[in-house]
Amino acid sequence: MGLFSNKYNTPFDSEDMRRVRHVGKPHATHIKPTGYMTTRSALFLGYTIISLSMVYSLGNSVIWWPAACSAAVLFVWAITLRFFIHPKLSALSFIITALLFTAASEASYRMGWCGAAAGALFIPMAIGMMSLSRFKADDEDEFTIPLFTEEVLKPFILAFAASSFGFLASGLFEKRYIFTTLLGAIAFLILFSWGFSKITGTPRLITSRSLTEFWDIPVADYQEVKRFAFSRVAFALEMLVIASLLFSLWVLVGGPYARMLSVPAAALVQTILSVALLSFSRGGIRRSIFGLRYFVSETAIGSQFLAVFFLAHQEHIPGIFTIIIAVVLAILTDTMLTGLLSVVRRRLIFVTKSRFLDGLPFYLILTSLICMIAETCLYTLTGL
Repeated sequence: MGLFSNKYNTPFDSEDMRRVRHVGKPHATHIKPTGYMTTRSALFLGYTIISLSMVYSLGNSVIWWPAACSAAVLFVWAITLRFFIHPKLSALSFIITALLFTAASEASYRMGWCGAAAGALFIPMAIGMMSLSRFKADDEDEFTIPLFTEEVLKPFILAFAASSFGFLASGLFEKRYIFTTLLGAIAFLILFSWGFSKITGTPRLITSRSLTEFWDIPVADYQEVKRFAFSRVAFALEMLVIASLLFSLWVLVGGPYARMLSVPAAALVQTILSVALLSFSRGGIRRSIFGLRYFVSETAIGSQFLAVFFLAHQEHIPGIFTIIIAVVLAILTDTMLTGLLSVVRRRLIFVTKSRFLDGLPFYLILTSLICMIAETCLYTLTGL
Protein backbone atom coordinates (compact mmCIF):
# COMPACT_ATOMS: atom_id res chain seq x y z
CA MET A 1 0.00 0.00 0.00
CA GLY A 2 2.83 2.38 0.81
CA LEU A 3 4.63 1.71 -2.45
CA PHE A 4 3.04 4.62 -4.28
CA SER A 5 2.06 6.69 -1.21
CA ASN A 6 5.04 8.98 -1.67
CA LYS A 7 4.04 11.63 -4.18
CA TYR A 8 7.66 12.48 -4.99
CA ASN A 9 10.68 10.70 -6.29
CA THR A 10 8.80 8.43 -8.67
CA PRO A 11 10.13 7.67 -12.11
CA PHE A 12 7.44 9.94 -13.55
CA ASP A 13 8.37 13.03 -11.54
CA SER A 14 10.36 15.76 -13.19
CA GLU A 15 13.75 16.63 -11.83
CA ASP A 16 12.42 19.83 -10.26
CA MET A 17 9.71 17.89 -8.41
CA ARG A 18 12.03 15.39 -6.81
CA ARG A 19 13.17 15.76 -3.23
CA VAL A 20 16.95 15.94 -3.01
CA ARG A 21 19.30 16.22 -0.07
CA HIS A 22 20.97 19.32 -1.48
CA VAL A 23 19.65 22.53 -2.96
CA GLY A 24 20.74 23.11 -6.49
CA LYS A 25 23.51 21.44 -8.42
CA PRO A 26 27.14 21.48 -7.32
CA HIS A 27 29.36 23.56 -9.53
CA ALA A 28 33.13 23.59 -9.98
CA THR A 29 33.18 27.08 -8.48
CA HIS A 30 32.21 25.58 -5.13
CA ILE A 31 35.55 23.79 -4.97
CA LYS A 32 38.38 26.16 -4.15
CA PRO A 33 41.67 25.17 -5.78
CA THR A 34 44.80 24.81 -3.71
CA GLY A 35 46.93 27.93 -3.75
CA TYR A 36 50.54 27.34 -4.81
CA MET A 37 53.46 29.68 -5.32
CA THR A 38 55.31 29.82 -8.60
CA THR A 39 58.49 27.78 -8.72
CA ARG A 40 60.76 30.79 -9.03
CA SER A 41 59.10 32.65 -6.13
CA ALA A 42 59.29 29.52 -3.94
CA LEU A 43 63.00 29.15 -4.67
CA PHE A 44 63.54 32.84 -3.97
CA LEU A 45 61.72 32.42 -0.65
CA GLY A 46 63.81 29.41 0.35
CA TYR A 47 67.17 30.94 -0.55
CA THR A 48 66.28 34.22 1.19
CA ILE A 49 65.37 32.37 4.38
CA ILE A 50 68.74 30.59 4.29
CA SER A 51 70.60 33.88 3.79
CA LEU A 52 68.80 35.77 6.51
CA SER A 53 69.19 32.84 8.91
CA MET A 54 72.95 32.84 8.32
CA VAL A 55 73.26 36.62 8.64
CA TYR A 56 71.31 36.62 11.89
CA SER A 57 73.44 33.77 13.26
CA LEU A 58 76.91 34.66 11.95
CA GLY A 59 76.77 38.20 10.57
CA ASN A 60 77.62 40.03 13.83
CA SER A 61 75.21 42.75 12.74
CA VAL A 62 72.81 45.10 14.47
CA ILE A 63 69.30 43.71 14.67
CA TRP A 64 67.77 45.86 11.92
CA TRP A 65 70.60 45.58 9.39
CA PRO A 66 69.83 42.22 7.65
CA ALA A 67 66.33 43.36 6.71
CA ALA A 68 67.47 46.83 5.65
CA CYS A 69 70.39 45.60 3.53
CA SER A 70 68.46 42.81 1.80
CA ALA A 71 65.47 45.08 1.14
CA ALA A 72 67.69 47.80 -0.36
CA VAL A 73 69.44 45.42 -2.76
CA LEU A 74 66.14 43.74 -3.67
CA PHE A 75 64.59 47.14 -4.45
CA VAL A 76 67.48 48.07 -6.75
CA TRP A 77 67.19 44.72 -8.51
CA ALA A 78 63.40 45.03 -8.85
CA ILE A 79 63.51 48.41 -10.61
CA THR A 80 66.47 47.55 -12.86
CA LEU A 81 67.62 43.98 -13.55
CA ARG A 82 64.14 42.49 -13.25
CA PHE A 83 63.07 44.05 -16.53
CA PHE A 84 65.87 43.23 -18.94
CA ILE A 85 67.86 40.18 -17.76
CA HIS A 86 67.21 37.33 -20.20
CA PRO A 87 66.92 33.81 -18.72
CA LYS A 88 70.06 32.76 -20.60
CA LEU A 89 71.91 35.63 -18.93
CA SER A 90 70.66 34.86 -15.43
CA ALA A 91 74.24 34.15 -14.30
CA LEU A 92 74.97 37.80 -15.08
CA SER A 93 72.15 38.75 -12.74
CA PHE A 94 73.78 36.66 -10.02
CA ILE A 95 77.16 38.37 -10.45
CA ILE A 96 75.66 41.89 -10.40
CA THR A 97 73.55 41.06 -7.36
CA ALA A 98 76.58 39.62 -5.56
CA LEU A 99 78.43 42.88 -6.27
CA LEU A 100 75.51 44.88 -4.87
CA PHE A 101 75.52 42.84 -1.68
CA THR A 102 79.30 43.19 -1.41
CA ALA A 103 79.16 46.97 -1.80
CA ALA A 104 76.33 47.34 0.71
CA SER A 105 78.05 45.06 3.21
CA GLU A 106 81.43 46.77 2.87
CA ALA A 107 79.89 50.20 3.47
CA SER A 108 77.94 48.84 6.43
CA TYR A 109 81.04 47.12 7.83
CA ARG A 110 82.93 50.41 7.87
CA MET A 111 80.02 51.96 9.77
CA GLY A 112 80.05 49.13 12.31
CA TRP A 113 76.66 47.72 11.37
CA CYS A 114 77.79 44.21 10.39
CA GLY A 115 80.75 41.82 10.34
CA ALA A 116 83.30 41.40 7.57
CA ALA A 117 81.75 38.17 6.27
CA ALA A 118 78.18 39.46 6.02
CA GLY A 119 78.36 40.04 2.26
CA ALA A 120 79.15 36.40 1.53
CA LEU A 121 76.23 35.27 3.68
CA PHE A 122 73.81 36.98 1.30
CA ILE A 123 74.94 34.87 -1.66
CA PRO A 124 72.05 32.35 -1.29
CA MET A 125 69.62 35.26 -1.59
CA ALA A 126 71.48 36.38 -4.71
CA ILE A 127 70.95 32.86 -6.07
CA GLY A 128 67.25 33.18 -5.29
CA MET A 129 67.11 36.47 -7.19
CA MET A 130 68.88 34.74 -10.06
CA SER A 131 66.17 32.06 -9.91
CA LEU A 132 63.55 34.74 -10.52
CA SER A 133 65.30 35.38 -13.82
CA ARG A 134 66.07 31.76 -14.66
CA PHE A 135 62.68 30.09 -14.42
CA LYS A 136 59.54 31.01 -16.29
CA ALA A 137 56.28 31.33 -14.40
CA ASP A 138 54.49 28.01 -13.90
CA ASP A 139 52.18 26.81 -16.69
CA GLU A 140 53.40 29.45 -19.11
CA ASP A 141 55.12 28.71 -22.38
CA GLU A 142 57.08 31.94 -22.54
CA PHE A 143 59.20 33.70 -19.95
CA THR A 144 57.52 36.60 -18.20
CA ILE A 145 58.89 39.35 -15.96
CA PRO A 146 58.47 38.33 -12.30
CA LEU A 147 55.48 40.05 -10.72
CA PHE A 148 56.75 42.41 -8.04
CA THR A 149 53.96 41.95 -5.50
CA GLU A 150 53.23 38.24 -5.85
CA GLU A 151 56.65 36.83 -6.72
CA VAL A 152 59.06 39.30 -5.11
CA LEU A 153 57.56 41.38 -2.31
CA LYS A 154 55.32 38.81 -0.61
CA PRO A 155 57.98 36.04 -0.56
CA PHE A 156 60.53 38.51 0.83
CA ILE A 157 58.19 39.66 3.62
CA LEU A 158 57.41 36.03 4.47
CA ALA A 159 61.11 35.13 4.46
CA PHE A 160 61.91 38.05 6.75
CA ALA A 161 59.12 37.12 9.17
CA ALA A 162 60.12 33.44 9.20
CA SER A 163 63.84 34.08 9.68
CA SER A 164 63.15 36.64 12.42
CA PHE A 165 60.99 34.11 14.23
CA GLY A 166 63.70 31.48 13.83
CA PHE A 167 66.34 33.85 15.17
CA LEU A 168 64.24 34.63 18.24
CA ALA A 169 63.49 30.94 18.77
CA SER A 170 67.18 30.02 18.51
CA GLY A 171 67.89 32.42 21.38
CA LEU A 172 66.20 29.92 23.72
CA PHE A 173 69.21 27.63 23.37
CA GLU A 174 72.71 28.00 24.77
CA LYS A 175 74.22 29.14 21.47
CA ARG A 176 72.67 30.37 18.25
CA TYR A 177 73.29 28.03 15.32
CA ILE A 178 72.21 28.34 11.72
CA PHE A 179 70.29 25.07 11.79
CA THR A 180 68.21 26.08 14.85
CA THR A 181 67.34 29.42 13.24
CA LEU A 182 66.43 27.62 10.03
CA LEU A 183 64.27 25.05 11.82
CA GLY A 184 62.43 27.87 13.62
CA ALA A 185 61.84 29.58 10.27
CA ILE A 186 60.47 26.34 8.79
CA ALA A 187 58.12 25.91 11.75
CA PHE A 188 56.86 29.45 11.12
CA LEU A 189 56.22 28.65 7.44
CA ILE A 190 54.23 25.52 8.29
CA LEU A 191 52.16 27.24 10.99
CA PHE A 192 51.54 30.25 8.77
CA SER A 193 50.41 28.07 5.87
CA TRP A 194 48.12 26.01 8.11
CA GLY A 195 46.62 29.03 9.88
CA PHE A 196 46.09 31.02 6.68
CA SER A 197 44.42 28.01 5.08
CA LYS A 198 42.06 27.67 8.04
CA ILE A 199 41.13 31.34 7.96
CA THR A 200 40.53 31.55 4.20
CA GLY A 201 39.04 28.09 3.82
CA THR A 202 41.39 27.42 0.92
CA PRO A 203 44.62 25.42 1.17
CA ARG A 204 47.50 27.88 0.80
CA LEU A 205 50.80 26.06 0.53
CA ILE A 206 54.24 27.66 0.89
CA THR A 207 55.71 25.81 -2.07
CA SER A 208 55.20 25.40 -5.78
CA ARG A 209 53.41 22.51 -7.40
CA SER A 210 56.53 21.33 -9.25
CA LEU A 211 58.48 21.07 -5.97
CA THR A 212 55.92 18.54 -4.74
CA GLU A 213 55.90 16.40 -7.90
CA PHE A 214 58.33 13.64 -8.75
CA TRP A 215 57.37 12.70 -12.29
CA ASP A 216 60.70 14.05 -13.62
CA ILE A 217 62.88 11.68 -11.59
CA PRO A 218 64.93 9.70 -14.12
CA VAL A 219 65.28 5.96 -14.09
CA ALA A 220 67.93 4.76 -11.64
CA ASP A 221 70.41 3.55 -14.22
CA TYR A 222 74.17 3.56 -14.54
CA GLN A 223 74.16 6.75 -16.62
CA GLU A 224 72.60 8.73 -13.77
CA VAL A 225 75.23 7.45 -11.37
CA LYS A 226 77.94 8.58 -13.81
CA ARG A 227 76.35 12.03 -14.10
CA PHE A 228 76.12 12.35 -10.34
CA ALA A 229 79.75 11.33 -9.89
CA PHE A 230 80.90 13.63 -12.70
CA SER A 231 79.17 16.66 -11.17
CA ARG A 232 80.63 15.95 -7.73
CA VAL A 233 84.15 15.69 -9.18
CA ALA A 234 83.59 18.96 -11.07
CA PHE A 235 82.41 20.60 -7.84
CA ALA A 236 85.52 19.39 -6.02
CA LEU A 237 87.80 20.78 -8.73
CA GLU A 238 86.07 24.14 -8.63
CA MET A 239 86.46 24.31 -4.86
CA LEU A 240 90.19 23.71 -5.25
CA VAL A 241 90.38 26.53 -7.82
CA ILE A 242 88.41 28.93 -5.61
CA ALA A 243 90.51 28.09 -2.54
CA SER A 244 93.71 28.71 -4.53
CA LEU A 245 92.29 31.99 -5.85
CA LEU A 246 91.36 33.24 -2.39
CA PHE A 247 94.69 32.20 -0.90
CA SER A 248 96.57 34.01 -3.67
CA LEU A 249 94.37 37.06 -3.23
CA TRP A 250 95.06 37.29 0.50
CA VAL A 251 98.80 36.69 0.03
CA LEU A 252 99.30 39.15 -2.85
CA VAL A 253 96.80 41.88 -1.95
CA GLY A 254 95.86 41.40 1.70
CA GLY A 255 94.24 43.95 3.97
CA PRO A 256 90.94 45.66 3.19
CA TYR A 257 91.31 45.11 -0.56
CA ALA A 258 91.29 41.34 -0.15
CA ARG A 259 88.24 41.65 2.07
CA MET A 260 86.39 43.66 -0.57
CA LEU A 261 87.45 41.43 -3.46
CA SER A 262 86.95 37.98 -1.93
CA VAL A 263 83.18 37.67 -2.43
CA PRO A 264 82.92 39.12 -5.98
CA ALA A 265 86.10 37.36 -7.14
CA ALA A 266 84.85 33.98 -5.91
CA ALA A 267 81.42 34.61 -7.44
CA LEU A 268 82.85 35.69 -10.80
CA VAL A 269 85.38 32.85 -11.20
CA GLN A 270 82.90 30.24 -9.97
CA THR A 271 80.22 31.46 -12.39
CA ILE A 272 82.58 31.49 -15.37
CA LEU A 273 83.81 27.98 -14.63
CA SER A 274 80.31 26.60 -14.02
CA VAL A 275 78.75 28.18 -17.10
CA ALA A 276 81.68 27.01 -19.25
CA LEU A 277 81.34 23.49 -17.91
CA LEU A 278 77.60 23.49 -18.59
CA SER A 279 78.08 24.91 -22.08
CA PHE A 280 80.49 22.17 -23.15
CA SER A 281 78.66 19.32 -21.38
CA ARG A 282 76.37 16.93 -23.19
CA GLY A 283 72.63 17.51 -23.08
CA GLY A 284 71.98 14.57 -20.76
CA ILE A 285 74.34 15.98 -18.15
CA ARG A 286 72.88 19.50 -18.37
CA ARG A 287 69.31 18.24 -17.97
CA SER A 288 70.06 15.71 -15.26
CA ILE A 289 68.34 16.61 -12.01
CA PHE A 290 71.04 14.71 -10.10
CA GLY A 291 73.90 16.06 -12.15
CA LEU A 292 74.58 19.62 -13.30
CA ARG A 293 71.06 21.05 -13.48
CA TYR A 294 71.59 23.35 -10.50
CA PHE A 295 75.37 23.31 -10.66
CA VAL A 296 75.77 27.10 -10.66
CA SER A 297 73.84 27.37 -7.40
CA GLU A 298 75.81 24.56 -5.75
CA THR A 299 79.20 25.99 -6.63
CA ALA A 300 78.10 29.51 -5.66
CA ILE A 301 77.26 28.41 -2.12
CA GLY A 302 80.43 26.30 -1.84
CA SER A 303 82.71 29.09 -3.06
CA GLN A 304 81.17 31.61 -0.67
CA PHE A 305 81.62 29.19 2.20
CA LEU A 306 85.34 29.32 1.47
CA ALA A 307 85.17 33.12 1.18
CA VAL A 308 83.49 33.32 4.60
CA PHE A 309 86.24 31.12 5.97
CA PHE A 310 88.94 33.53 4.77
CA LEU A 311 87.01 36.59 5.95
CA ALA A 312 86.60 35.07 9.40
CA HIS A 313 90.41 34.72 9.63
CA GLN A 314 91.30 38.11 8.17
CA GLU A 315 93.72 38.89 11.01
CA HIS A 316 96.00 36.19 9.60
CA ILE A 317 96.01 33.97 6.53
CA PRO A 318 94.79 30.45 7.38
CA GLY A 319 97.35 27.69 7.13
CA ILE A 320 97.43 25.27 4.20
CA PHE A 321 96.25 22.36 6.32
CA THR A 322 93.30 24.37 7.64
CA ILE A 323 92.33 25.44 4.11
CA ILE A 324 92.44 21.82 2.96
CA ILE A 325 90.09 20.86 5.80
CA ALA A 326 87.68 23.62 4.75
CA VAL A 327 87.75 22.46 1.11
CA VAL A 328 87.18 18.84 2.11
CA LEU A 329 84.29 19.90 4.36
CA ALA A 330 82.68 21.84 1.50
CA ILE A 331 83.03 18.86 -0.87
CA LEU A 332 81.65 16.36 1.64
CA THR A 333 78.74 18.63 2.55
CA ASP A 334 77.78 19.07 -1.11
CA THR A 335 78.04 15.33 -1.76
CA MET A 336 75.94 14.52 1.29
CA LEU A 337 73.23 17.08 0.49
CA THR A 338 72.85 16.22 -3.20
CA GLY A 339 73.02 12.51 -2.49
CA LEU A 340 70.42 12.81 0.26
CA LEU A 341 68.09 14.77 -2.01
CA SER A 342 68.54 12.17 -4.73
CA VAL A 343 67.60 9.30 -2.44
CA VAL A 344 64.83 11.10 -0.57
CA ARG A 345 63.08 12.25 -3.73
CA ARG A 346 62.77 8.64 -4.83
CA ARG A 347 61.57 7.46 -1.44
CA LEU A 348 58.94 10.20 -1.20
CA ILE A 349 57.08 8.72 -4.17
CA PHE A 350 55.79 5.96 -1.89
CA VAL A 351 55.28 8.06 1.26
CA THR A 352 52.16 9.86 2.45
CA LYS A 353 53.09 13.28 3.83
CA SER A 354 51.33 16.39 5.03
CA ARG A 355 50.67 18.87 2.26
CA PHE A 356 51.82 21.71 4.54
CA LEU A 357 55.20 19.98 4.93
CA ASP A 358 55.63 18.89 1.32
CA GLY A 359 57.85 20.68 -1.15
CA LEU A 360 59.90 23.68 -0.03
CA PRO A 361 59.51 23.18 3.77
CA PHE A 362 60.74 19.60 3.48
CA TYR A 363 63.78 20.60 1.42
CA LEU A 364 64.60 23.30 3.96
CA ILE A 365 64.44 20.71 6.73
CA LEU A 366 66.98 18.58 4.87
CA THR A 367 69.16 21.66 4.40
CA SER A 368 68.99 22.41 8.13
CA LEU A 369 70.15 18.88 8.93
CA ILE A 370 73.16 19.30 6.65
CA CYS A 371 73.88 22.67 8.28
CA MET A 372 73.82 20.96 11.67
CA ILE A 373 76.42 18.43 10.55
CA ALA A 374 78.60 21.11 8.94
CA GLU A 375 78.43 23.39 11.99
CA THR A 376 79.34 20.50 14.28
CA CYS A 377 82.46 19.90 12.19
CA LEU A 378 83.35 23.60 12.15
CA TYR A 379 83.23 23.93 15.91
CA THR A 380 85.08 20.70 16.69
CA LEU A 381 87.84 20.48 14.08
CA THR A 382 91.17 21.94 15.11
CA GLY A 383 91.94 25.26 13.48
CA LEU A 384 88.37 26.05 12.39
